[in-house]
Amino acid sequence: MKYTILLFSILLSACTVKAPPYQASIENVQIMKLAKLKELAVGEFSSKKKLNSISLRGTSLVSPEGTYGDYLTKAIESELKLAKIWSGISSTVVSGTLISNDIDVSGFSTGTGEISAEFIVRENDEIVYQGTISADHEFDSSFMGAVAIPNGQSNYMYLVQKLIKKLFSDQDFIDAIKR
Repeated sequence: MKYTILLFSILLSACTVKAPPYQASIENVQIMKLAKLKELAVGEFSSKKKLNSISLRGTSLVSPEGTYGDYLTKAIESELKLAKIWSGISSTVVSGTLISNDIDVSGFSTGTGEISAEFIVRENDEIVYQGTISADHEFDSSFMGAVAIPNGQSNYMYLVQKLIKKLFSDQDFIDAIKR
């Protein structure tokens, strides 16, 4: 058994794994519905090349969408669609830039994640909101890579959900969308 776990840990350390596909959060959708926001379109979220691969003890965690900027774009879009406030033709567009993006599974029993992005909302090409939102996430991890790496991988989505929750809870953001 020890050797199986050791072999699995070694194999995982040389791999590339994908972050889980994003699933909209019911809590986030409720926040959006209660805010009574108008329809939004989602523009591009850019991300620097160094932010597009997260190291989990030597295993690369990559986005299933190409870049983590694309992941954030799809995540926000899926939240808006579930809340029924997404419109591909809306003149109000949210976009931005991923600033930081990391999952750390180096701890013996706790893993952490941190993400931040600059969000820009344009109404007919006029900027009506610009702000930086950050989120942190803590989760169970392990000394053993065979446990820590999959836990880090599966918790990336929850980190993004927290970022989106903070965005849609930001009163300045809400006020800009209600205009």
